[in-house]
Amino acid sequence: MGEQYDPTWESIDEHPVPDWFEDAKLGIFVHWGPYSVPGWAPVGSYAEWYPFGMYREDSEIREYHEDEWGEDVEYLDFAEMWEAEHWDPEEWASFFADVGARYVVMTGEHHDGFPLWDSHYMQYNAAQMGPERDLVGELCEAVRTEGLRFAPSYHANQNYYQPGFDGLFGHPDYDATTIEDAVPGPEYVDFMNAKHRELIRKYEPDLLWFDTPRIDGDRLDAQELVVDFYERAAEEWDKEVAVNDRAAQESWGHHGDFVTPEYDHLDDIHGGKWEMCRGVGYSFGYNRAEDEDDHLDGDELVAMFVDVVSKNGNLLINVGPRADGTIPELQRRPIETLGEWLDDNGAAIYGTTYWATWGRDPVAEAEPEETQSAEGLPDDPENHGVRYTWKDRTLYVHFLDEPDETEPLALGEHADLSGLSTAEVVATGDEVPLTVEDGVVTLEIPDAAVDERATTVALSDVPNPREDVGSGQ
Repeated sequence: MGEQYDPTWESIDEHPVPDWFEDAKLGIFVHWGPYSVPGWAPVGSYAEWYPFGMYREDSEIREYHEDEWGEDVEYLDFAEMWEAEHWDPEEWASFFADVGARYVVMTGEHHDGFPLWDSHYMQYNAAQMGPERDLVGELCEAVRTEGLRFAPSYHANQNYYQPGFDGLFGHPDYDATTIEDAVPGPEYVDFMNAKHRELIRKYEPDLLWFDTPRIDGDRLDAQELVVDFYERAAEEWDKEVAVNDRAAQESWGHHGDFVTPEYDHLDDIHGGKWEMCRGVGYSFGYNRAEDEDDHLDGDELVAMFVDVVSKNGNLLINVGPRADGTIPELQRRPIETLGEWLDDNGAAIYGTTYWATWGRDPVAEAEPEETQSAEGLPDDPENHGVRYTWKDRTLYVHFLDEPDETEPLALGEHADLSGLSTAEVVATGDEVPLTVEDGVVTLEIPDAAVDERATTVALSDVPNPREDVGSGQ
């Protein structure tokens, strides 16, 4: 019998974050649906919102839709056109595992209300039309075969302003109300939650990943659903699970096992677990309008990932496949670069926790005496970007750009350095000469060991002065 919870946020907040989620660091998000058929939005916006823009007056998406497809083509027509003819879930799962992801989140149902599983509650779903496959079920099986955790995300909290809820897509009544002011009736809430509970029963997810709540939890019965999930996982599935913060309006950013900033960095360490979600490009869904300049490159993705981990976060990096089931190279290549870096430096990431400080950033224009970085050294233009992670009395120093011949690190103000005697490059095992003077550690990193993606050095026998820092202590 697992821990019992009351359907209140105060009780739900007592749920511990699973060790596997604390340690995972990297997840893959997949946004895929009928919207992938047109696969277009103005650069800087979300292509998965196509079914709403196509019916909105004065929308760029509507103008594109009428020019490219014609005004008689409805959103449901895209569901019928969607064939996923080149989709290989085993290849996806292998790719996700090879790049170092530890969990995968796939859109079970996005705001378009189109389930990607064979739902009893909807005649329109991916198993009955379009691909005619249980996309959620097939990817779930493939991902778990690779040893990864899996969850289908559920975005139905922002479908309720569509007229009715019988699976007829599009034509939101923008004249009657706004998205922000729309309120679901009790019939819709029952329908929405019945589908979600079906999704939970069928696939036993490792996470509940809600999106975009606009209504309080009491109206959505959100707390009851979360508590039922916790108890079902403990009593029936015998596994540890987690829930994000988006189950209801008042929980977003405040309640749940982890918070979920979207395309947003945290400036400092967050004591509670968090997860940054974003795409390699700007859109989550496939957007044919985005070119190479609109995507992160591999080095940028590595730096972003290390920054997130140093501040107690996970990175949920998104891919938006084409309608045919292939992942564009502009998205694959940066993630492959991250995976190659993790092959060399995973020991400095997985199972680690945050240290006394996240590190330092270079400052373009500043006099050294004007400001102090989080690390304690002056914010000097000559300082290189540095991040820290920690595990088993080893402090990992990540240089986000090419380090100089000697690199000073003001570590002594944060921890006792009396045991520090050795340092080595994680990827190569090369010894790094060091000196310690007045609490400043100076490293001499061999040129041959410098990694243009990020160079990571392990310092032995450095304590973590923080208390209750998770499984890395």
